[in-house]
Amino acid sequence: MANACNPEDIKEQIGRTEGQVAGIRRMIETERDCSDILQQIVAARASLQKLGTMLLEAEAKGCIKSVGNSGDQVKNLEKIMSDLFKIT
Repeated sequence: MANACNPEDIKEQIGRTEGQVAGIRRMIETERDCSDILQQIVAARASLQKLGTMLLEAEAKGCIKSVGNSGDQVKNLEKIMSDLFKIT
C-alpha cells in the first residue's frame, strides 16, 4: 500500500493519472468506441480520487508543511476535506 507521507508515492500516483488522461486523448484522437473512453474516464477519476485521499492523509499526518497555529491547521484540513468531497 502507498505511503501518503512518501513524496515518491504521490508522484507515482500523479504519473498514473497523467498517463490515464493522455490515454483518453489518444482514444478520442483515434476515434475509439465511446464506452471504452468512458471506462478510461472512470479509471482516471478513481486515480484522481486516490491522489486526493493520499494528499488528505499526508496533511492529516502532518507530512505536508502547514503554516500557522493548530487552529489554522484544523481549518486548513477542513477546507481540504471539503474540496476533496466536491470532486468525488
